[in-house]
This record gives sequence, structure tokens and C-alpha cells, in this order.
Amino acid sequence: MSELRQDILTGNWTVMAPERGKKPKKLKTAKSKDLRDYPQYDQACPFCPGNEQRYEINPVVELLNDHDKWSTRVIENKYKIFDDFNTCPVQPEPFKKHGIYSYYQGCGNHYLVIEHCRHNRIMGEMEPEEVQRVFNCYLKTLRILQKNPNNLIMIMFKNQGIKAGGSQPHAHSQIVGSRVVPTWIRNALHVQEKYFDDQGHCAMCSLLNFELDYSKRIVAETEHTVVLSPYAAGTPYEMWVIPKRHIAWYGNITEQELTDFSAGVLRVLQAYVKALENPDFNYFVHSSPTPLKGIPYYRLFVQIVPRWQNKGGFETGTKIPVNSVLPEKAIEIF
Repeated sequence: MSELRQDILTGNWTVMAPERGKKPKKLKTAKSKDLRDYPQYDQACPFCPGNEQRYEINPVVELLNDHDKWSTRVIENKYKIFDDFNTCPVQPEPFKKHGIYSYYQGCGNHYLVIEHCRHNRIMGEMEPEEVQRVFNCYLKTLRILQKNPNNLIMIMFKNQGIKAGGSQPHAHSQIVGSRVVPTWIRNALHVQEKYFDDQGHCAMCSLLNFELDYSKRIVAETEHTVVLSPYAAGTPYEMWVIPKRHIAWYGNITEQELTDFSAGVLRVLQAYVKALENPDFNYFVHSSPTPLKGIPYYRLFVQIVPRWQNKGGFETGTKIPVNSVLPEKAIEIF
């Protein structure tokens, strides 16, 4: 059972989750650095088709390919950050106290999205319809998780490779339903709410309008989506994929928008594979907390961040990233 503990100096939360220490870390001992060097099937992999009974896999969501076999599926994470315990309240309750400190039971959900049936299929080499199924699984799972009142926010992310925190070679991403909204997300909400109050306009809407007019950091523009290299990118070759329509909550995306959205992510990852030799990366789906799904000052987007090296003392201490590649130059990989 995990527990949330709050730092009274910063307001940040830490998850104490001893069970996570038992999680298998196959990539930590792997000789191969490229996930494509693995076989198409691994009898020891809990995510490969044919191994379901051995590893007690019970899909929550499953999407089929053209051959009526599963292509993408969602399962419960065995090594959960949060869980829907029987002791969890049916509605969020006030935080508990340990002297001067606040804490809370680790209530929520934690699911894995198995992105492909092939063990060595990386997202950057998938077909558009395969990536679309992944993002469709996010949508279906998010709509399930919103029924849990302790899931005030659904956090959707992907870790590919050791430097990005990946522990399994089989392509997967994760969805975590959380009782607390991370402090940096709360700060972003406050900053963008103030911008809206001061300017009468959404900050991301202003950003998108400026970037489309300026054009020198735009990677691609489709009917529903824009892919760009952000002006203040914190990492070399960081990219954003942004729906054109103002959407705050991922659950409000339409089928047509989801098609363009997933295609934009694929386009970035294809460039990483071809031009950057398939670096480790994370992506994070920025989506509003569920109770704020209709707010006018916050917008949905995907942030894709390659992982080149560990942070130094300046970056760690100040939380200010140092980027050695200008965003205007980063688009040259496309």
C-alpha cells in the first residue's frame, strides 16, 4: 500500500511505494541498447501474446487489428503507484496529519497500455493506425478511471529506454489516476488562469497563434493539429503536439482530432528514429484535472522529451533546464 507525503517547504508530494522496489528491471541488465534488437516474442515477457495465463493478464481494454487479434491492450499494473483499495474513501477526504505533516493513503489507479503485440516494436516504427489505437486506449481508459472519485487527475505518459526510466523492453505506456494534482501542474494552471484574467485570452491559444504566424518553429500543421518546437524548450529536440481546437481535458477529444493527434506524435518519433538514432525519450500528455475539464484557460497537448544525459547540479538545484540546441534549429531533423 502506497502513501502520499507532503513537503511543507514546497508543497510537493512524494509517493512512498515500497512495492515498486520489487518491479523487474530487465533493461537495467540488458546488453542491447536498442529495443529493436530484441526478438519479436519473448516467453519470459508478461506482455507478449501467449503468456497471459502464466502472468495472469486480464485486459481492461483491448483493441483488435485487421486479423481480429489484439493489437493494443490495457492491464492493471502489478507494481502500482496508486490503487483503489477497499479502505479508500468513496469521496476525497481531508488529508491526514502526522504532527506538522500532511499525508494521504495512495488511492487511485495505475494501468499499463501494452502498445503492440510484438515484443520489439517501438512506437517510432509503428503504423499510424497502431499509434492511433494507443491513444484511443488512453481515451477509453480515462473514461473508466474518471468514475473513481479519488482520481482527480489522470496522468498519461511513456518511458522508452533506460535513460527515460523504462524497465521493460516491450513497448508500453502508463496511465495513473491520482488523488493529488502535482504542484507543477497546479502552478501551470495558476499561471495560465492569471494570463487569462489579465489578457482575456488563453495563453496556449496566444502561443499557437504566434507560432503559426512566425512559422520558424513549426514542424507540421494539419486540419486538427500543430506540431512545433517550443520557444523555451528545456531539452534538445523537445517537441509539442497541440490540437488546434481549445480542449482542456483529453476525454473531450474527437475521433478526427485523435487521429491527427496520434499522427503528430508518430511524426516526431519517426524523426527521432531516423535523424537522432532512436534516443530514449519520455512523453507526457498535459490534460486538465477532471473537475476542470471545461476550463477556458488551459489546453491539452503532448510534450515529447528526448533523454540525452543526466541532469547536472545547476539543473537539479535550480530546476532551470539548460538546452544546447536552439528550438529553431531543432526542426531541421524533419
